[in-house]
Amino acid sequence: MNIKWMNNYLLSVIDIAERLHVVDIRSQSVIDSVDISFVGLTYQSSFYKGLATTRSVSQAMALAGDSSCSQSIGMYQGQIVLLGNNGVFVASLRMWFERVERLVSKEKELEAIKFVLDIYSGQAKGVLGLTRDAQERRGILRRQVRSLIQTAIDRCLKSVPVHGKIDILKEHFEAVIPVCMEACTATGDYEFLFGSLYDRFSLDVMARSVYLQCLEPMILNDDLDDLSPGVFKDFIELYESRDQFVSIEACVVRLKVSSFDIHQVVGVCRQYDLFDGLAYVFTTAFADARTPLEEYLLRLRREMRGKPNLPDEIVALGNKLIVYLSCCLNGLTYPSGLPNDTHASAIALDVFQSLLARHSRSPDDAEPVFVHLRTLLDFNTRETLNVFAMAFNQPYFNDAKGLEFQQQLVDRLQQVVVHGEDFEPTHVSAVFTFIARLMTKPDAKIVINRMLIEQTLEVLCVADSRSRHDERETAVMELYHSGVLKHIGDKLVMKLAETAKFFRLCEILYEKHNMYDKLLNCYLDDSLRKGYIFGFLQRVLISPLYEEADRQLVRDAFIVRFADLLALDRAKTAQLTVSSLWNDVPRLLKVISSDIMGQYLFVKALFDFVLRTPSTATGSEGTAFPMEYHDIFIELMCQVRPDTVYDHIRSNDGFDADRALEVCRKYGLVKPMAYLLEKRGDADQALDILMEEFNRMVCHYLVSQRDEASTEEYEKTLHATTDTARLVMDFCQRVGMKMDQPSREKMWLRVLEFMLSAIKSTDATCGDSRKSDLRILCVDLLKCMTGHVDLLVFLKLILEDPAYRHGKFGELRDLLLGIVDAYSYETILLSSTRNLLYRDIHNQIDRKKKSASKAISVSNDTCKICDMSLRIASYSDDKEKTHLAVFRCGHAFHTVCLKNLQSTPSKSEKEPPRAFRCPECKHP
Repeated sequence: MNIKWMNNYLLSVIDIAERLHVVDIRSQSVIDSVDISFVGLTYQSSFYKGLATTRSVSQAMALAGDSSCSQSIGMYQGQIVLLGNNGVFVASLRMWFERVERLVSKEKELEAIKFVLDIYSGQAKGVLGLTRDAQERRGILRRQVRSLIQTAIDRCLKSVPVHGKIDILKEHFEAVIPVCMEACTATGDYEFLFGSLYDRFSLDVMARSVYLQCLEPMILNDDLDDLSPGVFKDFIELYESRDQFVSIEACVVRLKVSSFDIHQVVGVCRQYDLFDGLAYVFTTAFADARTPLEEYLLRLRREMRGKPNLPDEIVALGNKLIVYLSCCLNGLTYPSGLPNDTHASAIALDVFQSLLARHSRSPDDAEPVFVHLRTLLDFNTRETLNVFAMAFNQPYFNDAKGLEFQQQLVDRLQQVVVHGEDFEPTHVSAVFTFIARLMTKPDAKIVINRMLIEQTLEVLCVADSRSRHDERETAVMELYHSGVLKHIGDKLVMKLAETAKFFRLCEILYEKHNMYDKLLNCYLDDSLRKGYIFGFLQRVLISPLYEEADRQLVRDAFIVRFADLLALDRAKTAQLTVSSLWNDVPRLLKVISSDIMGQYLFVKALFDFVLRTPSTATGSEGTAFPMEYHDIFIELMCQVRPDTVYDHIRSNDGFDADRALEVCRKYGLVKPMAYLLEKRGDADQALDILMEEFNRMVCHYLVSQRDEASTEEYEKTLHATTDTARLVMDFCQRVGMKMDQPSREKMWLRVLEFMLSAIKSTDATCGDSRKSDLRILCVDLLKCMTGHVDLLVFLKLILEDPAYRHGKFGELRDLLLGIVDAYSYETILLSSTRNLLYRDIHNQIDRKKKSASKAISVSNDTCKICDMSLRIASYSDDKEKTHLAVFRCGHAFHTVCLKNLQSTPSKSEKEPPRAFRCPECKHP
C-alpha cells in the first residue's frame, strides 16, 4: 500500500494487512514487522479516485485507490509519520544502544552480547547511532561487550542453584561462560578474558572448571595462541588431575611458549611421556632439538632390546622420532610442519651431529658405538634413510660443511651396517642403495674405496633378495651411468645383473654389446615389460640399420623362445613370422610339436593375417598362403576343429585337393570327403561315401530305437541321422542338375529304396512310440525328389513297397499329401515366375514403343563428322548422303559418315540407326 526510504539502506513497506515491515536492501531481508492496524490509516485519496482529474484515470487505478494510502504516510529524519482517522502517529527505529538496553531490561544479557557481536562483525542490520569511524566504533562496542559480560556474570553468580545435582550447577555455568569467553575472543579483549573474567569465575570451583574446559576447544581451533601463564598453569593442573594428558599435549604445541610455565610443562611432558610437547618446548624455547631426540632414542633402544615384537605405543614413539628427525633436518617446526625461519640450519646441523656421535652423553659399558644412528636403523632402516635422502636436498647440506657431514654419514653407515652383524640382508641392501644414490648425485663428493664399491654392487645384486628390487636396480643403474663401476667391467656387471634379474640394466648392456639374442630373452623374462618385445623384434628384423648377422641371432632366439612369444601374443607373433621368418614356419611348428592346439592356432593366425594382407608374404596381390602351409593347416584343423573343415575348403582355394582328400579320409570326415570328390567330378564315389555314412547312422538309429534305450540317446542318434539325410538330399539336388534324366532318376531312386528298407527295418525293431520318425524323413525326401524324378515312377515304387502296403492308411495319406503339397508348391512357383516374366517383357515392350513414338528434336544443323549440312539430304544427288541417323540425345549424323567412323560392316545402306552410338555423348 505504501513504500518509503528510511535511509540509504533501509526501506519501510506497509502491506494490505496494515503491517509495517523494515527491509534491509543489502541483504534483502526483513529486519522487523509491526502491526499498525490500531492507527486506522486514511485511504481513498482523490489522486487515485480521479476526482481531481475529472475521472480520467483507468479502472485499475481507481480500484487500487480503495487500498491506497500514499498521502497518509511520510518520512522525517528517519521517523515514519502515519495519518490515522483519529490522530497522527510516529514510528521510528531504536538506536543500537536502545535495543541493547531493551534486551537487558528483559534479562536477556546473552542475546544482547550476541547482538553487539553481530554489530562488531558487521552482520547486524538496521543499526543506528554508531559512528562511522571503524576504530572508534570497535572501541565503543568492546566496552559495551565488557559491560554486558559483567552484568551477565553478576546475574549468573547471584542465581546459582543451591539445591539439586551437580549437573544442574554445571549446566547453569555452561550456559553463560562459553558465550562470555567467545565474546572476549571475538573482540580481542584478552586482558579482560584472563583478568577480571577469570578472577570472577575463580570464586566458584565449578565455574572455574567450566572456564578452563572452554579453553581447550578455543586453543585447538586456533582461536587462542597466547594465554596468561597463571591461567594455563591452572589448566594443566586441572587436566592432570583428570588424566587428560593427550589434551594437555595438543594444547601445548599450539600455544606460544610465553603462555606457560616452562618448568611445569617440561616436568609434565617428561613424567607422562608427552614427546610432542617436550620437543615443541625445547625447539621453540631453547632452539634445542637435540635433547629430546637423544633422550627418547635411548628410551626407544631400551624398549627394543630383546623384543622381536614391539608394543603399539613403542612403535608409535619410533614413528614420532622419525617424523621429528625429518622436520629437524628439513627446517620444519615439529609437530605443525610449518617452516622454521629462525634456526632451521642450526637445528638441522646440530641434530645431524648428534646422530653421528659415537656415544650418548652418559654412556654405559654396554652401549654400542653410534648408538643413536644404530637405534634408528634398527627400528626402521628404510624410512631413516629416506629422511637422510630428503634432508640432503637442503642447501645447508650441500655446502662444504654439509658435504662433510654426508661423507661422515656414509662412513658411519659402513661401520654400523656393512661391518656389523646385527642387520638383516634387506637392511644392508637398503643402506647400499642409499650410498649408491649419494655417489651418483651430480655434485656428490663421496669417497669410497674400490673394495667397498664392489661389495656394494654384490650386495645390491643378491639373487635371493626380492625386497626393494626396483629400488636396488635403479641404484645399480645410477652407479653404472655415473661411471663409478668403470673399473669393474661390463662383463662382471652383466653377470651380476643377470643373477639379480635386473632386466633394465641387462637391456642397456646387451644393446651396448650387440647381444640381441639375449636382449630378446631379457624382454621375455621381465614380467613388467613383456609387451615391448614385439616392438624390439620389429625394429631389429625389419630396420636396415642392423646387420644380417644380428638379425640372424634374433631369428634363432625367436625360434628358441617361440612358445613363449606365442603365449604372449599370437597375432603379433604371426605377423612377425610372415614378415621375417616366413620360410621357418616348419621349424617353428617343430618347437611346439607337442601342442597340437597351439600349432593349429598359430597356423590359423598366419592364415588370417595373410588373408587380410595377401601381398605381405609374396609381395604381390593374390593368394599368398603357400600350398604346403595350407595343407598343414587343413590337417591340423582335421585334428582340432573337424567341424570347421567343410566350411573352410568350400570358401578357400590354394590347397592340394588330393592331399586334403587323403587327410579327410584318414580322420573319417565324410562331409569334406564328399565335397572334394564332387569338386573333382567323381559324384558316384561321393554318393557311395555319403550312403555308407547314412547306413551307419541308420544302424545306430535302429539300435537306439528299441524301447529299452534312453530318450536322450535316441534323440541324439535321431538328430545325427536327420543331419546325414539332409546332407544326402542336398548332394543329390546339387549333383542332379548336372546329370541327364536317367542318371538323375537312378540316383534318387537309390536313396529312396534305401530309405524304404530302413523304414521296413524300423517297423520290425522299434516300439510304437518311435515308428514315425523315419517316415517323416521319407516325406522330406519325396518332396526333394519332386521336380527331379517323374512322379509316377516313385509313387509306383512307394505303393508297391511292403513298408506301406500293409500299413495304416493314415501313414500313406501323410506321405501322399506331402508329395501333392510339394507338387502344388512347385506348380504355383512356376506359374508365378512365368507371370512375372511375361509382365516384365510386356512392360519393356511398352516402354520401347512409347519411346519410339516420341519425336526427336535435332540440335545440330551440320554433321559433326564431315562438317556438311544435314539439309543436303533433301536435294543431294549423293544417295549415301540422303540417309540420316538421329539419336535420342538430339545429335544427328549422316549414316554413311557413322559407318565410315565406326567401321561397322552393314548389309544395306538403310541400316537402322540403333546399330550405332552417338559419337558425341555415346548415347544409343
